[in-house]
Amino acid sequence: QPPEPGAALQRRPNDQGMIPIRAAPLDCYLKAKGSHPPRTWVSGVAERLRQAGAGDLVAAAEAWYTSDVESFLADPKASDHDGDYFVAWLREVHRDIFDDIDRTDPEEIVKSTWAKSETHPKSKKHRHKLGDITIPDFDAAFAELKSFGDALAKGSTRSSTKRERVLAKMLVDIYQLRLVDLAMSLSVADCALAAGAGQRVVVVLYAGTDHTKSVTEFWRSRGFSNTGLPKQGLVGKENWEDDEPRGLDLPSYLHDFGSLFPVPPMRR
Repeated sequence: QPPEPGAALQRRPNDQGMIPIRAAPLDCYLKAKGSHPPRTWVSGVAERLRQAGAGDLVAAAEAWYTSDVESFLADPKASDHDGDYFVAWLREVHRDIFDDIDRTDPEEIVKSTWAKSETHPKSKKHRHKLGDITIPDFDAAFAELKSFGDALAKGSTRSSTKRERVLAKMLVDIYQLRLVDLAMSLSVADCALAAGAGQRVVVVLYAGTDHTKSVTEFWRSRGFSNTGLPKQGLVGKENWEDDEPRGLDLPSYLHDFGSLFPVPPMRR
């Protein structure tokens, strides 16, 4: 329930509601309510939009999702703007480098050609050349995992390596990462259709930087733009220092949604 007007602000719980689980739920999934035969929740949203006459939008979203996932899998390092996958790759495959560099800013690490040694910070000789380290693309990664699976089928008893495990996790996670963006894009359309034709609609989406950029990219491809918005619609900054205050001075149009209308022609 929303707080009463004038109620004191409360800090979000530190545990973030984490639920410990020892294995992925491979035998179940989030089902779309009332679907027969059962379908996933995202599939249910897509079908609801098709029934409402937004089939072209759903097809465009599905094509965008497929293209974006394929692009990501073709070069995981280059597509990893946050650096999370690359740091995980260093941890599992290049542990000596992982243990000897400053890892506080993964976004900078993935873009860096060199990283200085924490053990010998003044020595160029001991620097690590991160630019030469790559992550296998989908075909190469899948071939490695298939080789392991084939060996098991022939009676091998060896355990999977850290390299194989991190590759498997990346292959699964990249699909799931962009599936979240697909779900958000379809949900925005679902909200707009629920308002009815001719209604003024403002959809507020709260998500992380990577997800919001991805969803923004999709809607720009559908003709939306930042025309008429100050600073191209960006509030705050894309990059913050660790000790920098994150308070935002919201523009007038976020205090009064009515000021967003009428929509400039280029944003229709």
